[in-house]
Amino acid sequence: MNLKRLTREKREARIAYMILIPFFLYIAFWNLIPLVYGIFYGFTDFNALSPPNWVGLANYRRFFDPVNQYLVLLWRQIWMGFLALSINTVLSFFIALALNIKVAGRGFFRVVVYIPAIAAVAVTTAVFVSLLDPVNGGLNRFLSSIGQSPIAWSHSQFWMVFWITVFFIWRNVGVAAIIWLGGLQGIDPALHEAAQIDGATKLQRLRYITIPGLRFIAGYIILTGIIAVMQMFDVIMFISAGNPFGRTDVLMYRIFRYGAVHFNLGMAGASSTILGFITLIFATIYLLFNLKREEKENA
Repeated sequence: MNLKRLTREKREARIAYMILIPFFLYIAFWNLIPLVYGIFYGFTDFNALSPPNWVGLANYRRFFDPVNQYLVLLWRQIWMGFLALSINTVLSFFIALALNIKVAGRGFFRVVVYIPAIAAVAVTTAVFVSLLDPVNGGLNRFLSSIGQSPIAWSHSQFWMVFWITVFFIWRNVGVAAIIWLGGLQGIDPALHEAAQIDGATKLQRLRYITIPGLRFIAGYIILTGIIAVMQMFDVIMFISAGNPFGRTDVLMYRIFRYGAVHFNLGMAGASSTILGFITLIFATIYLLFNLKREEKENA
């Protein structure tokens, strides 16, 4: 059909579909197909060396058996992830407020904030680990220079959780801050000008204009953050490797070891299916909460 004979809306819709279809095909190939295989392997005993052996719900029963501590790993993934997500969301908001101030060189600072997000994880974690070295690490050398005793960082659950959280925030705060910044620039300046004329303080304008105007941006950041923390394993693998004594081990890192190291693809598939289902539950609960709040505001 000739596009010239179509209405403007239909032409734009067709062009949009032509642009989006390759993207959806890419997503289907790299995400949907592995997802189907992962769910299927969860019902099998499969080590990639022999054909899958159907075992039904055996892997799922093993997951929920307290003896195997999968639930402990899941709980640790949740509380460590949401600790990092909470701090990252609040901190990135205030960074965005600072980046939105009209000062000389603010473009430079926006670039600097975003750089950690595009830096290679293997390289940045190697620098982090070298700083935490108990003998020649930069942090312990600094402590020694001010007369303090060195700290065996990797032997303390508190410090390992602390540095994992710091690294996660360092890598993700720039992305969230840029998204917040886009939302801030989308708020009509006339609203702030009118409120200022009426005598509203900066804190009042922040509370009654800025924050409500960023409701949808906040929803996007938190929703994508939930998905990110439930998939968090690279920072665990590179910085702590689950130490000390497995106290920073999380479910996603266990899934990685099962799938890529031990080739226990059946248990890896079952665990990843459960983790994905729990992530979907959290995301759905958050979306429903937002929808109910919007209905109350619009009522």
